[in-house]
Amino acid sequence: MEWAQQFVEQYGYWAVFLWTFIEGESVFIAAAALAAAGLLEPWKVILVAACGAFVGHIFFFAIGRWKGMDIILAVPFLRRHYPKANKILDQYAHWSVFIFQYLYGTRMVAAVLFGCSSINFWRFLFLQLVNCISWAVIIYAVGHALGMAGMAILHRFGIIGLALVLVTAAAAGLWLYFRFGHQHLRRHLQSGDGEHRNDRHENNAGKSS
Repeated sequence: MEWAQQFVEQYGYWAVFLWTFIEGESVFIAAAALAAAGLLEPWKVILVAACGAFVGHIFFFAIGRWKGMDIILAVPFLRRHYPKANKILDQYAHWSVFIFQYLYGTRMVAAVLFGCSSINFWRFLFLQLVNCISWAVIIYAVGHALGMAGMAILHRFGIIGLALVLVTAAAAGLWLYFRFGHQHLRRHLQSGDGEHRNDRHENNAGKSS
C-alpha cells in the first residue's frame, strides 16, 4: 500500500484516474486515505475515480465490439480470467455489471465480454454510469475510514504500531480469502464446468441417436 500512496503523492489525481481506468482499488483507497488527512479534495477523488472507471469500461467495451474474443484468447491475463467472467455473465446477464466491479481481476475481461455480447450500448452506458458512481462513493468511504483509523493508530501507537496493524490485517485478509473465498469460487467454477460438459455430452448423444 505504501507504493500506492507514493504514486498518488507524486501524480495526484492523474494517478487515481489512470489506476481506476486499468483495474484496481489500491491507488484509489490510498487517495481516499490522503483525502482523510486533508491532502486531497474528497469530492475530486470520488469524481476522478468514477470517471476513470467509467472511461475504462467504455474503452474495453469498444474493444470487445471490435475484436473481443480474438483479444481475450491472445492476452494471457484476459484468457486466464475469461472462464470466471463468462460464467458470471451467463448467470446474471446485464446486472453482472455491478458484480464485476467488486471482483478484482475481472473488470477488463468483463467489459470486453460485454462488448462481445448482445447488450445494447446505451443500456451498458447507463448501467456503467450508475455502477461507477456508486462504486466510487463506497470505496472512497472505505478508504476514508481506513485513513482516519490509520491516523488514530499512528497518533497513539506510533509507526511500529501502525505497521503491525497493517501486517495483521493483510494476513487476516489473505487467510480468509484462501480459507473461504478461493475454495468457494473454485468449487463454483468446477461445478459450472461439469454442467457444461454434461450439456455437451447430452447434445452429442442426441445427435448420435
